[in-house]
Amino acid sequence: MNSKAMSMPQGKSCFTYLTEGIVAKEWGYGIRRVKLTVNPNAPEFVTKIPYTFTSSGFKDQEDNWFVCLRMNVDQHTQKKMRPMNQHSNINQLWGEMMLEFALEYADKYKSNQISH
Repeated sequence: MNSKAMSMPQGKSCFTYLTEGIVAKEWGYGIRRVKLTVNPNAPEFVTKIPYTFTSSGFKDQEDNWFVCLRMNVDQHTQKKMRPMNQHSNINQLWGEMMLEFALEYADKYKSNQISH
């Protein structure tokens, strides 16, 4: 999946950026957000998704890290989460979640067809 990360500083890993602001023994969301857009030429998409995405990092009470992705539709849009660590391919995780959102979007609006 082709996705484009926007507004992330050069030289920082995705994991480091997304987990910033959460220290040992704390849990919750990191203080950073990454705006993502879908590459309209990505072969996984037959139609364009008219929304952007926002990603954040989250640490649960058991010290497990997750990358979160939200499709920016309205205030009630659900998020998707995947486990992550320093070695995770976060671009791949973003792509997987974007594709899931796209398929759900196509199911909701039957006139939009997205192939698997």
